[in-house]
Amino acid sequence: MNELFFRTKLACWVMTALQLFCFYSHAKEPRASQKPNVIFILADDLGYGHLGCYGQTKILTPNIDKLSAEGMRFTQCYAGSHVCAPSRSTLMTGLHTGHTPIRSNGGDKSLYDGDVTVAEVLKDMGYTTGGFGKWGLGLENSEGRPTRQGFDEFFGFLHQVHAHFHYPYWLWKNDEKFFLPENEGKKQVRYAQDEIQKQTLDFIRRNRAKQFFCYLPYTLPHVELVVPEDSVQPYRGKWEDEPLPDPRPGYVGAKESRATFAGMVSRLDQNVGELLALLKDLKLDENTIVFFAGDNGPQGNQWQKLADFFDGNGPLRGYKGEFYEGGIRVPMIVRWPGKIKAKSVSDHICAFWDFLPTAAALAGAESPKGIDGISFVPTLLGTKGQRSHPFLYWEMPQGNKLSRAIRMQDWKAVQSKADGPFELYNLKSDLAERRSVVTENSAVMKQIESYLATARTEERKLPPENHRPSVKDYVR
Repeated sequence: MNELFFRTKLACWVMTALQLFCFYSHAKEPRASQKPNVIFILADDLGYGHLGCYGQTKILTPNIDKLSAEGMRFTQCYAGSHVCAPSRSTLMTGLHTGHTPIRSNGGDKSLYDGDVTVAEVLKDMGYTTGGFGKWGLGLENSEGRPTRQGFDEFFGFLHQVHAHFHYPYWLWKNDEKFFLPENEGKKQVRYAQDEIQKQTLDFIRRNRAKQFFCYLPYTLPHVELVVPEDSVQPYRGKWEDEPLPDPRPGYVGAKESRATFAGMVSRLDQNVGELLALLKDLKLDENTIVFFAGDNGPQGNQWQKLADFFDGNGPLRGYKGEFYEGGIRVPMIVRWPGKIKAKSVSDHICAFWDFLPTAAALAGAESPKGIDGISFVPTLLGTKGQRSHPFLYWEMPQGNKLSRAIRMQDWKAVQSKADGPFELYNLKSDLAERRSVVTENSAVMKQIESYLATARTEERKLPPENHRPSVKDYVR
């Protein structure tokens, strides 16, 4: 009797010890979940051809190329617009520029409380949400600031012009200024993207045991042309170069503009590598889906020489600020180990407004009603049932006039000048948009015109004046 009692008691002690061991072991490791962490990396002014996995030969991007090799590379992904702010607005709201709140640059508009962002959708599903980089969708005293749009944490730039400067005197941390006193007087000590990266990695470490959404609208490789020397050094003196001064007041040019720009892309690549390494170290790799994309095409105008030298738009016509393919077709890579087939390539036609419903589907959430986006989860997972858009639509207000573009299957109509005539291209036979065939395809244009008639609603009124401080407040 005593021996039986002793054995029973010993078994209870062993079971209790095992339960305690399992409890504390799991407390130190992230809990498993069917819902993945979601990370979206958005590079600033990175063209379709700036990455090795998209044909780049001069700039080294080993980490992003590895991301592609371990995931899916898209060949027909479109930005939300040909410039920064509206492109980001479509990404956050799931609405194309015929419906999204912000349809042009300038920093004078913001999202409203009634707008539903992807951060709010995921936050409602229990995700911790963080944004790190360039926001551009509402300033500190507006309804559009990140902490009013579903983000638990934000660090970086609110105004897009402020984000042009890579050694600012201050950044925003949530709703307070985060000063970089070492940069006072235009000193180049603390590089903004490095500070953003530190905050990004810290957010992931702190939230490793939770489900998180991490939005990373990084500031590279948008000019001004400046980056720490360690990133430039591999390219220093590699090519014949000429100074590329920046004519805008307060901005930095570069004597070796090609080496400097290549260094900026390489630093972006380095940051991606650091992020992926951290996910593996924290054992979050297989439960995290990582999206990577550029926000529009490469910069033209006074920087066109750089884009051309590096073949930044690949085989495409046009640059940032244009609705030709080079202005809006962007690199996009998605990686989710064990779920997305490695080394896969997709020609699925998608756009930034598809991200919100895709993220919602991954989280098991319902998408907001009335959005323009379509989830591309079936494409990512290689399952049946992928829906397609009847058309993709873009617009850019210019006063009371519009420049527009629409893609319908292989057809692409471009109204390059506000209220000007449309050009028509067949992208299957003329990817570079060299020859307009509008006069030979009246039936196609008739169908496109029917879509144009229903593609938009009127843009909402500007926010109150206190949402629009002078741009001078943000210039270094």
